[in-house]
Amino acid sequence: MLNFFNEILFTYGEPEEKVIRVKALFFILLTIVIAFGITKILKAITHKFMDKNPDSKGRIDSFVQIQKYIMSFLAFLVCLKFLKVDLTSIIVSASAILVVISFGLQSLFTDFISGVIILFDGTIKSNDIIEVDNKIGKVEKITLRNTTLITRDDYTIIMPNKKFITENVTNWSHNNNIMRFKIEVGVAYGSDTKLVAKLLMSCLETHSLVSKNRKGFVGFKDFGDSALIFELYFWTSEIFRIEILKSDLRFMIDKAFRDNGITIPFPQRDLHIIPPKTKDEKTADNESQTPLTQ
Repeated sequence: MLNFFNEILFTYGEPEEKVIRVKALFFILLTIVIAFGITKILKAITHKFMDKNPDSKGRIDSFVQIQKYIMSFLAFLVCLKFLKVDLTSIIVSASAILVVISFGLQSLFTDFISGVIILFDGTIKSNDIIEVDNKIGKVEKITLRNTTLITRDDYTIIMPNKKFITENVTNWSHNNNIMRFKIEVGVAYGSDTKLVAKLLMSCLETHSLVSKNRKGFVGFKDFGDSALIFELYFWTSEIFRIEILKSDLRFMIDKAFRDNGITIPFPQRDLHIIPPKTKDEKTADNESQTPLTQ
């Protein structure tokens, strides 16, 4: 068995010849298996910690991603060592090459550095609801080069990481998972405003996705051109699919208003029609515009 491990696979290098034996291949495979196992163990430990702290799920997912990159890099270095590769010369050569190609791949390097910052900083995490470039999406995955977002229409946006460093980003779920939203509705002049407020609050209280811990309220916004304008404020954790919740509330409001005789007016304009002038009126106008001569 020992003789088998000492068998020569190949040789390389000049002037000093380097011999690679079967045991080197065995240790390389063993290194890959150990690195994979350690990564799995660290992930399991991290997710066990996550079960106790569910609010930190996104940050822990980023931490798991960092662990994977570090273990892969260490395993790569160990494998090179078993192949008797001079790591010092590789590092020096790689540094020189990176300096040369960085001028042509500045965007790629910017994305890479931005990805490192995002993963370590934790301001953007998996499952966060963010808005960037007027696009709203849920963070599905963060890698060193890009971040994958799922939009409300369920299509995928792969966005370069530099967008999150160089531009303004709104993180809707950074501090907590509950936000305030509002619905605006107008009612006809002469409506019972107290009844309107009561009906609006009733719609809030009966919807299951509206937060019961933070009580919503009704605001009388303004006297509009054709309607009395009310605003219904509420808190919810249904941030990503908020349009569905708003639609449900509008259906409920419409039904409640119909059942109680509250009218939602439509814009009204007064149209004044000027009839055409008669022949006598035109003659009189012409005479009044004729200049007097002496």
